Amino acid sequence: MPRYEYQARNKEGKKISGIIDGQNESAVAAELIRGGTVPIAIYLYVQQEKSKNTIDALFKLELPGVEDLSFLCRQLYSLFKAGVPIVRAVRVVMESAKNFKLKRALSDILVVLEEGQALSVGMRRHPDIFPTLMVALVNVGENSGSLDAVFKQISVHFERESRTKKQIASAIRYPMIVLLVIGVAIAVINLLVVPAFAKFFHQFHSELPLPTRLLIACSDFFVNDWYFLLGGIIAFVLGFRFLINTKKGRYVWDKNKLYFPVIGDIINRALLARFARSFALCTRTGVPLLESVQMIAKTTDNVYVCEKIISMRTYIEHGESLTNAATKSEMFTLLVLQMLSIGEETGDIDKLLDEVADHYEQEVDYEVERLGDAIEPILICIIASLVLILALGVFLPMWDLWQVALGK
Repeated sequence: MPRYEYQARNKEGKKISGIIDGQNESAVAAELIRGGTVPIAIYLYVQQEKSKNTIDALFKLELPGVEDLSFLCRQLYSLFKAGVPIVRAVRVVMESAKNFKLKRALSDILVVLEEGQALSVGMRRHPDIFPTLMVALVNVGENSGSLDAVFKQISVHFERESRTKKQIASAIRYPMIVLLVIGVAIAVINLLVVPAFAKFFHQFHSELPLPTRLLIACSDFFVNDWYFLLGGIIAFVLGFRFLINTKKGRYVWDKNKLYFPVIGDIINRALLARFARSFALCTRTGVPLLESVQMIAKTTDNVYVCEKIISMRTYIEHGESLTNAATKSEMFTLLVLQMLSIGEETGDIDKLLDEVADHYEQEVDYEVERLGDAIEPILICIIASLVLILALGVFLPMWDLWQVALGK
Protein backbone atom coordinates (compact mmCIF):
# COMPACT_ATOMS: atom_id res chain seq x y z
CA MET A 1 0.00 0.00 0.00
CA PRO A 2 1.43 3.41 -0.93
CA ARG A 3 2.37 5.90 1.76
CA TYR A 4 1.33 9.53 1.71
CA GLU A 5 2.80 12.56 3.43
CA TYR A 6 0.23 15.07 4.65
CA GLN A 7 -0.11 18.51 6.17
CA ALA A 8 -3.25 19.31 8.15
CA ARG A 9 -4.72 21.37 10.98
CA ASN A 10 -5.99 19.78 14.19
CA LYS A 11 -9.01 20.78 16.26
CA GLU A 12 -7.02 23.61 17.91
CA GLY A 13 -6.05 25.01 14.49
CA LYS A 14 -2.39 24.05 14.80
CA LYS A 15 -0.55 22.84 11.72
CA ILE A 16 0.56 19.21 11.87
CA SER A 17 2.23 16.84 9.42
CA GLY A 18 3.01 13.16 9.12
CA ILE A 19 2.99 10.02 6.98
CA ILE A 20 0.03 7.67 6.58
CA ASP A 21 -0.82 4.59 4.49
CA GLY A 22 -3.72 4.77 2.05
CA GLN A 23 -5.08 3.55 -1.27
CA ASN A 24 -5.08 7.06 -2.76
CA GLU A 25 -5.20 10.74 -1.81
CA SER A 26 -8.99 10.70 -1.34
CA ALA A 27 -8.81 7.77 1.06
CA VAL A 28 -6.08 9.51 3.06
CA ALA A 29 -8.14 12.72 3.20
CA ALA A 30 -11.18 10.80 4.43
CA GLU A 31 -9.08 9.10 7.10
CA LEU A 32 -7.73 12.43 8.33
CA ILE A 33 -11.20 13.98 8.46
CA ARG A 34 -12.48 11.02 10.47
CA GLY A 35 -9.64 11.66 12.90
CA GLY A 36 -10.77 15.25 13.43
CA THR A 37 -8.12 17.00 11.33
CA VAL A 38 -8.55 19.15 8.24
CA PRO A 39 -6.13 18.17 5.43
CA ILE A 40 -4.22 20.99 3.71
CA ALA A 41 -1.90 19.07 1.39
CA ILE A 42 -1.50 15.36 0.60
CA TYR A 43 1.16 13.91 -1.68
CA LEU A 44 2.88 10.62 -2.30
CA TYR A 45 5.77 9.92 0.05
CA VAL A 46 8.90 8.55 -1.54
CA GLN A 47 12.08 7.81 0.39
CA GLN A 48 15.14 8.96 -1.50
CA GLU A 49 17.49 6.21 -2.62
CA LYS A 50 20.93 6.66 -1.09
CA SER A 51 22.68 5.04 -4.04
CA LYS A 52 21.37 7.65 -6.45
CA ASN A 53 22.37 10.47 -4.14
CA THR A 54 25.87 8.97 -3.81
CA ILE A 55 26.27 8.68 -7.57
CA ASP A 56 25.10 12.27 -8.02
CA ALA A 57 27.58 13.46 -5.42
CA LEU A 58 30.47 11.57 -7.00
CA PHE A 59 29.83 12.67 -10.57
CA LYS A 60 28.31 16.06 -9.67
CA LEU A 61 25.35 15.63 -11.99
CA GLU A 62 23.81 18.99 -12.72
CA LEU A 63 20.16 19.70 -12.10
CA PRO A 64 18.18 20.80 -15.15
CA GLY A 65 18.12 24.55 -15.63
CA VAL A 66 15.21 26.84 -16.35
CA GLU A 67 15.89 26.48 -20.09
CA ASP A 68 15.58 22.67 -19.83
CA LEU A 69 12.25 22.91 -18.01
CA SER A 70 10.95 25.52 -20.45
CA PHE A 71 11.80 23.29 -23.41
CA LEU A 72 10.18 20.31 -21.64
CA CYS A 73 6.95 22.25 -21.07
CA ARG A 74 6.93 23.51 -24.66
CA GLN A 75 7.27 19.93 -25.94
CA LEU A 76 4.50 18.60 -23.67
CA TYR A 77 2.22 21.46 -24.73
CA SER A 78 2.69 20.61 -28.40
CA LEU A 79 2.17 16.87 -27.82
CA PHE A 80 -0.92 17.30 -25.63
CA LYS A 81 -2.41 19.79 -28.08
CA ALA A 82 -1.91 17.26 -30.87
CA GLY A 83 -3.83 14.66 -28.84
CA VAL A 84 -0.88 12.41 -27.98
CA PRO A 85 -1.64 10.22 -24.89
CA ILE A 86 0.14 11.32 -21.74
CA VAL A 87 2.30 8.19 -21.34
CA ARG A 88 3.51 8.39 -24.92
CA ALA A 89 4.11 12.14 -24.63
CA VAL A 90 6.27 11.74 -21.52
CA ARG A 91 8.22 8.93 -23.21
CA VAL A 92 8.90 11.16 -26.23
CA VAL A 93 10.23 14.06 -24.14
CA MET A 94 12.25 11.64 -22.01
CA GLU A 95 14.05 10.30 -25.08
CA SER A 96 14.88 13.82 -26.28
CA ALA A 97 15.98 15.15 -22.87
CA LYS A 98 19.69 16.06 -22.72
CA ASN A 99 19.99 16.46 -18.95
CA PHE A 100 20.66 13.08 -17.30
CA LYS A 101 18.83 13.83 -14.04
CA LEU A 102 15.79 15.12 -15.94
CA LYS A 103 15.81 12.00 -18.14
CA ARG A 104 15.99 9.78 -15.05
CA ALA A 105 13.13 11.68 -13.38
CA LEU A 106 10.96 11.36 -16.48
CA SER A 107 11.69 7.62 -16.53
CA ASP A 108 10.44 7.37 -12.96
CA ILE A 109 7.36 9.43 -13.85
CA LEU A 110 6.59 6.95 -16.63
CA VAL A 111 6.42 4.18 -14.03
CA VAL A 112 4.02 6.25 -11.94
CA LEU A 113 1.81 6.97 -14.96
CA GLU A 114 1.72 3.31 -15.95
CA GLU A 115 0.53 2.51 -12.41
CA GLY A 116 -2.49 4.73 -13.08
CA GLN A 117 -1.46 7.72 -10.98
CA ALA A 118 -1.44 11.37 -12.03
CA LEU A 119 1.44 13.22 -13.68
CA SER A 120 1.65 15.68 -10.78
CA VAL A 121 2.13 12.75 -8.38
CA GLY A 122 5.17 11.58 -10.34
CA MET A 123 6.59 15.12 -10.56
CA ARG A 124 6.16 15.55 -6.82
CA ARG A 125 8.55 12.63 -6.28
CA HIS A 126 11.36 14.84 -7.62
CA PRO A 127 11.17 18.18 -5.77
CA ASP A 128 14.81 18.97 -6.60
CA ILE A 129 13.94 19.01 -10.33
CA PHE A 130 10.35 20.23 -10.62
CA PRO A 131 9.54 23.43 -8.67
CA THR A 132 6.57 23.47 -6.32
CA LEU A 133 4.84 26.06 -8.48
CA MET A 134 5.11 23.86 -11.57
CA VAL A 135 3.73 20.78 -9.78
CA ALA A 136 0.77 22.71 -8.37
CA LEU A 137 -0.10 24.16 -11.78
CA VAL A 138 0.08 20.72 -13.41
CA ASN A 139 -2.25 19.42 -10.70
CA VAL A 140 -4.71 22.23 -11.50
CA GLY A 141 -4.46 21.40 -15.22
CA GLU A 142 -5.21 17.73 -14.54
CA ASN A 143 -8.28 18.58 -12.49
CA SER A 144 -9.57 21.09 -15.06
CA GLY A 145 -8.72 19.03 -18.15
CA SER A 146 -6.49 21.75 -19.61
CA LEU A 147 -2.98 20.30 -19.31
CA ASP A 148 -1.95 21.64 -22.72
CA ALA A 149 -2.86 25.25 -21.82
CA VAL A 150 -1.16 24.93 -18.42
CA PHE A 151 2.09 23.66 -19.92
CA LYS A 152 2.05 26.49 -22.44
CA GLN A 153 1.70 29.06 -19.64
CA ILE A 154 4.41 27.34 -17.59
CA SER A 155 6.81 27.38 -20.55
CA VAL A 156 6.21 31.11 -21.06
CA HIS A 157 6.73 31.64 -17.33
CA PHE A 158 10.05 29.76 -17.36
CA GLU A 159 11.23 31.67 -20.43
CA ARG A 160 10.54 34.98 -18.71
CA GLU A 161 12.12 33.75 -15.48
CA SER A 162 15.24 32.72 -17.40
CA ARG A 163 15.35 36.15 -18.99
CA THR A 164 15.01 37.86 -15.61
CA LYS A 165 17.84 35.78 -14.10
CA LYS A 166 20.08 36.63 -17.02
CA GLN A 167 19.25 40.32 -16.55
CA ILE A 168 20.22 40.17 -12.87
CA ALA A 169 23.42 38.28 -13.69
CA SER A 170 24.23 40.85 -16.38
CA ALA A 171 23.62 43.67 -13.91
CA ILE A 172 26.06 42.17 -11.40
CA ARG A 173 28.67 40.96 -13.89
CA TYR A 174 29.89 44.37 -15.06
CA PRO A 175 30.66 45.80 -11.58
CA MET A 176 32.46 42.58 -10.65
CA ILE A 177 34.66 42.76 -13.75
CA VAL A 178 35.45 46.42 -13.02
CA LEU A 179 36.48 45.62 -9.44
CA LEU A 180 38.61 42.71 -10.64
CA VAL A 181 40.43 44.91 -13.15
CA ILE A 182 41.07 47.58 -10.51
CA GLY A 183 42.43 44.91 -8.15
CA VAL A 184 44.80 43.63 -10.85
CA ALA A 185 45.95 47.20 -11.54
CA ILE A 186 46.69 47.80 -7.85
CA ALA A 187 48.67 44.55 -7.67
CA VAL A 188 50.75 45.43 -10.75
CA ILE A 189 51.53 48.91 -9.40
CA ASN A 190 52.62 47.58 -6.02
CA LEU A 191 54.59 44.61 -7.32
CA LEU A 192 56.32 46.11 -10.36
CA VAL A 193 56.03 49.90 -10.65
CA VAL A 194 56.62 51.15 -7.10
CA PRO A 195 59.64 48.85 -6.34
CA ALA A 196 61.43 50.20 -9.44
CA PHE A 197 60.99 53.80 -8.28
CA ALA A 198 61.87 52.88 -4.69
CA LYS A 199 65.32 51.56 -5.77
CA PHE A 200 65.92 54.80 -7.65
CA PHE A 201 65.00 57.02 -4.69
CA HIS A 202 67.02 55.03 -2.14
CA GLN A 203 70.21 55.76 -4.09
CA PHE A 204 70.11 59.40 -2.98
CA HIS A 205 69.73 58.60 0.76
CA SER A 206 67.41 61.55 1.24
CA GLU A 207 64.27 61.81 3.34
CA LEU A 208 61.22 60.98 1.21
CA PRO A 209 57.85 62.76 1.43
CA LEU A 210 55.02 61.13 3.39
CA PRO A 211 52.99 60.01 0.32
CA THR A 212 56.08 58.29 -1.10
CA ARG A 213 56.86 56.54 2.20
CA LEU A 214 53.28 55.29 2.43
CA LEU A 215 53.37 54.06 -1.17
CA ILE A 216 56.67 52.22 -0.63
CA ALA A 217 55.44 50.70 2.64
CA CYS A 218 52.32 49.42 0.88
CA SER A 219 54.45 47.99 -1.92
CA ASP A 220 56.84 46.32 0.56
CA PHE A 221 53.88 44.66 2.23
CA PHE A 222 52.69 43.32 -1.14
CA VAL A 223 56.17 42.02 -2.04
CA ASN A 224 57.41 40.69 1.30
CA ASP A 225 54.25 39.80 3.20
CA TRP A 226 51.99 38.73 0.33
CA TYR A 227 51.06 35.50 2.10
CA PHE A 228 49.25 37.50 4.81
CA LEU A 229 47.25 39.25 2.12
CA LEU A 230 46.49 35.98 0.32
CA GLY A 231 45.51 34.35 3.61
CA GLY A 232 43.25 37.26 4.43
CA ILE A 233 41.52 37.04 1.05
CA ILE A 234 41.02 33.27 1.37
CA ALA A 235 39.72 33.67 4.94
CA PHE A 236 37.31 36.39 3.78
CA VAL A 237 35.97 34.30 0.89
CA LEU A 238 35.53 31.17 3.02
CA GLY A 239 33.99 33.17 5.87
CA PHE A 240 31.60 34.89 3.48
CA ARG A 241 30.52 31.59 1.94
CA PHE A 242 30.01 30.11 5.40
CA LEU A 243 27.89 33.07 6.51
CA ILE A 244 25.61 33.11 3.47
CA ASN A 245 25.02 29.38 3.93
CA THR A 246 23.59 30.04 7.40
CA LYS A 247 19.95 31.07 7.73
CA LYS A 248 20.63 34.41 9.40
CA GLY A 249 23.63 35.24 7.22
CA ARG A 250 21.71 34.50 4.03
CA TYR A 251 18.82 36.67 5.21
CA VAL A 252 21.12 39.63 5.93
CA TRP A 253 22.98 39.23 2.61
CA ASP A 254 19.79 38.96 0.53
CA LYS A 255 18.33 41.99 2.29
CA ASN A 256 21.42 44.16 1.85
CA LYS A 257 21.71 43.20 -1.84
CA LEU A 258 18.57 45.22 -2.49
CA TYR A 259 20.27 48.38 -1.17
CA PHE A 260 23.52 48.15 -3.14
CA PRO A 261 24.32 51.33 -5.09
CA VAL A 262 23.19 51.18 -8.73
CA ILE A 263 22.52 47.42 -8.97
CA GLY A 264 20.32 47.05 -5.84
CA ASP A 265 17.38 48.81 -7.48
CA ILE A 266 17.73 46.62 -10.58
CA ILE A 267 17.63 43.43 -8.49
CA ASN A 268 14.61 44.70 -6.56
CA ARG A 269 12.64 45.51 -9.71
CA ALA A 270 13.51 42.17 -11.27
CA LEU A 271 12.23 40.36 -8.15
CA LEU A 272 9.00 42.40 -8.22
CA ALA A 273 8.51 41.53 -11.88
CA ARG A 274 9.06 37.85 -11.09
CA PHE A 275 6.55 37.96 -8.21
CA ALA A 276 3.91 39.71 -10.33
CA ARG A 277 4.34 37.26 -13.20
CA SER A 278 4.19 34.19 -10.95
CA PHE A 279 1.15 35.49 -9.05
CA ALA A 280 -0.65 36.28 -12.30
CA LEU A 281 0.03 32.74 -13.55
CA CYS A 282 -1.30 31.15 -10.37
CA THR A 283 -4.42 33.33 -10.40
CA ARG A 284 -5.09 32.61 -14.07
CA THR A 285 -4.85 28.85 -13.62
CA GLY A 286 -7.10 28.78 -10.56
CA VAL A 287 -4.61 28.03 -7.78
CA PRO A 288 -6.08 29.02 -4.36
CA LEU A 289 -4.80 32.32 -2.94
CA LEU A 290 -3.03 30.98 0.15
CA GLU A 291 -1.43 28.18 -1.81
CA SER A 292 -0.29 30.67 -4.46
CA VAL A 293 1.42 32.87 -1.89
CA GLN A 294 3.18 29.89 -0.31
CA MET A 295 4.38 28.51 -3.65
CA ILE A 296 5.64 31.86 -4.94
CA ALA A 297 7.55 32.42 -1.69
CA LYS A 298 9.31 29.05 -2.06
CA THR A 299 10.32 29.77 -5.65
CA THR A 300 11.93 33.10 -4.74
CA ASP A 301 15.74 33.12 -4.80
CA ASN A 302 15.91 35.85 -2.15
CA VAL A 303 15.37 34.72 1.48
CA TYR A 304 14.45 38.24 2.62
CA VAL A 305 11.78 38.60 -0.07
CA CYS A 306 10.60 35.04 0.64
CA GLU A 307 9.88 35.89 4.29
CA LYS A 308 8.08 39.07 3.25
CA ILE A 309 5.80 37.07 0.94
CA ILE A 310 5.17 34.43 3.62
CA SER A 311 4.13 37.23 6.01
CA MET A 312 1.40 38.08 3.49
CA ARG A 313 -0.03 34.58 3.96
CA THR A 314 -0.20 35.16 7.72
CA TYR A 315 -2.09 38.43 7.26
CA ILE A 316 -4.51 36.81 4.77
CA GLU A 317 -5.17 33.93 7.18
CA HIS A 318 -6.16 36.54 9.76
CA GLY A 319 -8.81 37.99 7.43
CA GLU A 320 -6.85 40.76 5.71
CA SER A 321 -7.39 41.47 2.03
CA LEU A 322 -4.62 40.76 -0.45
CA THR A 323 -3.88 44.47 -0.87
CA ASN A 324 -3.70 45.09 2.89
CA ALA A 325 -1.47 42.04 3.33
CA ALA A 326 0.86 43.28 0.59
CA THR A 327 0.93 46.76 2.17
CA LYS A 328 1.82 45.41 5.62
CA SER A 329 4.61 43.29 4.17
CA GLU A 330 6.38 46.59 3.27
CA MET A 331 7.93 45.00 0.19
CA PHE A 332 5.91 46.34 -2.72
CA THR A 333 5.92 49.66 -4.50
CA LEU A 334 2.89 51.89 -4.81
CA LEU A 335 2.36 50.71 -8.40
CA VAL A 336 2.00 47.06 -7.34
CA LEU A 337 -0.32 47.95 -4.46
CA GLN A 338 -2.56 50.04 -6.72
CA MET A 339 -2.77 47.26 -9.29
CA LEU A 340 -3.61 44.71 -6.58
CA SER A 341 -6.34 46.98 -5.21
CA ILE A 342 -7.90 47.56 -8.63
CA GLY A 343 -7.55 43.87 -9.47
CA GLU A 344 -9.42 42.84 -6.32
CA GLU A 345 -12.25 45.22 -7.19
CA THR A 346 -12.53 44.22 -10.85
CA GLY A 347 -11.51 40.56 -10.62
CA ASP A 348 -8.70 41.03 -13.16
CA ILE A 349 -5.70 40.57 -10.88
CA ASP A 350 -3.90 38.34 -13.38
CA LYS A 351 -4.12 40.89 -16.23
CA LEU A 352 -3.08 43.82 -14.06
CA LEU A 353 -0.16 41.92 -12.54
CA ASP A 354 0.98 40.94 -16.02
CA GLU A 355 1.05 44.65 -16.84
CA VAL A 356 3.08 45.31 -13.68
CA ALA A 357 5.53 42.58 -14.67
CA ASP A 358 5.84 44.03 -18.19
CA HIS A 359 6.48 47.48 -16.73
CA TYR A 360 9.24 46.33 -14.37
CA GLU A 361 10.84 44.08 -16.98
CA GLN A 362 11.07 47.05 -19.35
CA GLU A 363 12.64 49.13 -16.58
CA VAL A 364 15.15 46.38 -15.82
CA ASP A 365 16.05 46.17 -19.52
CA TYR A 366 16.63 49.92 -19.63
CA GLU A 367 18.64 50.02 -16.40
CA VAL A 368 20.85 47.11 -17.45
CA GLU A 369 21.59 48.82 -20.77
CA ARG A 370 22.63 52.04 -19.05
CA LEU A 371 24.47 50.29 -16.22
CA GLY A 372 27.80 51.09 -17.81
CA ASP A 373 26.96 54.79 -17.91
CA ALA A 374 25.94 54.71 -14.24
CA ILE A 375 29.11 52.95 -13.07
CA GLU A 376 31.51 54.91 -15.28
CA PRO A 377 31.71 57.99 -12.96
CA ILE A 378 32.48 55.73 -9.99
CA LEU A 379 35.14 53.95 -12.01
CA ILE A 380 36.68 57.26 -13.11
CA CYS A 381 36.84 58.49 -9.49
CA ILE A 382 38.57 55.28 -8.34
CA ILE A 383 41.10 55.37 -11.17
CA ALA A 384 41.69 59.11 -10.64
CA SER A 385 42.39 58.47 -6.95
CA LEU A 386 44.89 55.73 -7.80
CA VAL A 387 46.63 57.98 -10.34
CA LEU A 388 46.74 60.86 -7.84
CA ILE A 389 48.28 58.67 -5.12
CA LEU A 390 50.83 57.27 -7.55
CA ALA A 391 51.66 60.71 -8.93
CA LEU A 392 52.17 62.24 -5.48
CA GLY A 393 54.29 59.30 -4.37
CA VAL A 394 56.51 59.36 -7.45
CA PHE A 395 56.78 63.00 -8.50
CA LEU A 396 57.10 64.70 -5.10
CA PRO A 397 60.55 63.17 -4.35
CA MET A 398 61.61 63.78 -7.96
CA TRP A 399 60.67 67.45 -7.51
CA ASP A 400 62.71 67.60 -4.30
CA LEU A 401 65.72 66.06 -6.06
CA TRP A 402 65.35 68.55 -8.89
CA GLN A 403 65.36 71.41 -6.39
CA VAL A 404 68.55 70.04 -4.79
CA ALA A 405 70.19 69.68 -8.19
CA LEU A 406 69.46 73.35 -8.96
CA GLY A 407 70.96 74.37 -5.61
CA LYS A 408 67.77 75.83 -4.22
